[in-house]
Amino acid sequence: MSIKERLQTVRSESSREQREEAIEQFEPPRRDTQQATGDTRRHTDADSMRRHFGIPQWDRSAFDWQGVIPNYLEKHWDPPGDESVGGTDFLATGKPGSGKSTLGCYFVERDLEVNQSINIWRGSSSRSEWLPLAPWTRLCLPANVPVSIRLESKDKREPSVALDVDDLEKIVREVVRYEDPVHLLHDVLQESAFHVVYPDPHMRGCQAIYEESDEKQYDAPSRGQLFHESDPANHWWFGLVLARVEHGPFHWTTLTLDEIGDIVSQSVQKDEFGSYQKAELLRDSWVDARKTGLTFNCFGHDEVDISDMARRKIRWRIQMPGQANPTSASKLVGFGEVEMNSDLTSSMNVGEALMYTETNFEKFAWSDMPTPHSYKLKIKVGR
Repeated sequence: MSIKERLQTVRSESSREQREEAIEQFEPPRRDTQQATGDTRRHTDADSMRRHFGIPQWDRSAFDWQGVIPNYLEKHWDPPGDESVGGTDFLATGKPGSGKSTLGCYFVERDLEVNQSINIWRGSSSRSEWLPLAPWTRLCLPANVPVSIRLESKDKREPSVALDVDDLEKIVREVVRYEDPVHLLHDVLQESAFHVVYPDPHMRGCQAIYEESDEKQYDAPSRGQLFHESDPANHWWFGLVLARVEHGPFHWTTLTLDEIGDIVSQSVQKDEFGSYQKAELLRDSWVDARKTGLTFNCFGHDEVDISDMARRKIRWRIQMPGQANPTSASKLVGFGEVEMNSDLTSSMNVGEALMYTETNFEKFAWSDMPTPHSYKLKIKVGR
């Protein structure tokens, strides 16, 4: 028996009793909200999340500087004063355990509450920080692609539990399949709802979307096309962003890129996969993203892990606790200056952070959004 076969055997030996015992630790899916039923008399998903986690209603007046957090969160086509038009963006950096995951979930709720957005979280085979929001999640998987699923306890001494796709319906609200990025955007995603999307490893539709773009054309890699089924699966996100900015829908949309350095790293180079050209594509799509109402929420461990091409476009930063905020712009690609002149964040507690722009900064805090279990959900989409 090969090592691959042996690992598959180990992962498939979970009994039905083990599965049910593990699944029972999750909160039941919320299928009674406005978004789940279509009944406008019911609470929205945002209301349901807010009440469940004890999050107070959004209050713009709670902030001293309207051009920082309110300007980031509240999307406008005709904004008040000198605030931003269209989509926004941020990059939040901090060490593991500094609260980035909870902050990501918190901004999902706020975005749904304030903007009634289409909200997308990048699904990853190695992480599942979105699990506090599992009861409200529409889980989007590529069509006709095998999927392996297991629950892994944070206690490594505990055995993992293998699940079937049908078991996911007991953890998330809905599991849906998509055929290509345009199908996902126009026929699968819903307004005012939260989606976790796993990329299509076959890159179906991505090359056709790229070929239809009149302006965004780059040197082809040696194989002659930019997108190919042999690409790393995370390259699919470049195709999704291009599809969204060029083909819509142009409703407010927020894309959460957890560990953005995995997609567009500082060390990106021209290779057989066209990695550098795709980083250029993302850079050039960023300005169009704002014009079409697309927001990027980006998370990473350190600024220098992420390509300059992306960082140069990001207008808001968030410093998580446990590390000092910058007091000069020398290490902030895209910033001409920063207004902080002292360390404001090293001694902060988890659940606090500092958001800043080139002109202002403000401390803020958010409610904890815990899960009732100690599992990570590992979903691997095969080729």
